[in-house]
Amino acid sequence: MKITGITVIKSRPNHVYACLSSLEKMCDEILVADIGMEVSLAEEVAKMKKVTVIPMGDVAYVELIRETLKNKAKHEYVLFLDADEELPASLIEELKKIYEKHDVIKIPRKNMVFGSWVQHSRWWPDYQARLFKKSALTWPTKIHQQPEITGEVFQLPADEKYAIIHHNYDSIDDYIVRMMRYAKIEATEKIDQKKEFHLKEATQNAISEFISRYFAGEGYKDGMLGFTLAVLQLFYSFLVYFYYWEKRKYSADIEEPAINMKRFFAQGLAETIFWGPKRLVDKILGAMLRRMAK
Repeated sequence: MKITGITVIKSRPNHVYACLSSLEKMCDEILVADIGMEVSLAEEVAKMKKVTVIPMGDVAYVELIRETLKNKAKHEYVLFLDADEELPASLIEELKKIYEKHDVIKIPRKNMVFGSWVQHSRWWPDYQARLFKKSALTWPTKIHQQPEITGEVFQLPADEKYAIIHHNYDSIDDYIVRMMRYAKIEATEKIDQKKEFHLKEATQNAISEFISRYFAGEGYKDGMLGFTLAVLQLFYSFLVYFYYWEKRKYSADIEEPAINMKRFFAQGLAETIFWGPKRLVDKILGAMLRRMAK
């Protein structure tokens, strides 16, 4: 049985050749959606074996076209790979052995951020449904949503040798630029769908993101990287709200920001005490007691 590989390319991603090489080794047909590739790259890609380039115009995010691309595949099985992802040889070997036995295969993903593997912080094993029968999976059009699966699912072990390598963010600038883009899209969706979004919800989401990643997700084990990612994810929730506020012509929220900030810090302290490692919690409580004693 044959496989159609699919990827979406904009501009000239840093790891695009590793992605295409992975697809070439695994697939019998490769569909490349062009959503703004550099002209020179588009010409190079079009000359590659097995590749068909499909111009898709200006697309804000890949979820809008994944289902369309899936339906263009010639073969029953489809493998989706983002342009900043690649399959190690050990994963390719394993997938070739087992894919015909299953409707959908969930694969762990090794996220590389600022050159390091994020092994905690809810970034591992980061399972993704990427190899599947066309009839067993449907992609939604909302940003960062998981697909709807109707077939039997097989999940590979959470082992590095079976993981997609995801070159997620190469730098702080890369992270912030994409964070701004995603936040604008999410804010726009809320406006278009006439969804109410208040500062109270944003603050709750923000503290939940930090606590769940840094403490519950043991992000502290990733050192400074884990702390940085938890803080950036915390800020993302506020950024969505700020863009939402901007799109509403800076219409003020009903509840005062000061009230929400009190709630933010109170909830943050409570969650830290509950989830935090004992050593860290003891330091926080000790500092509070010393301050109260002054």
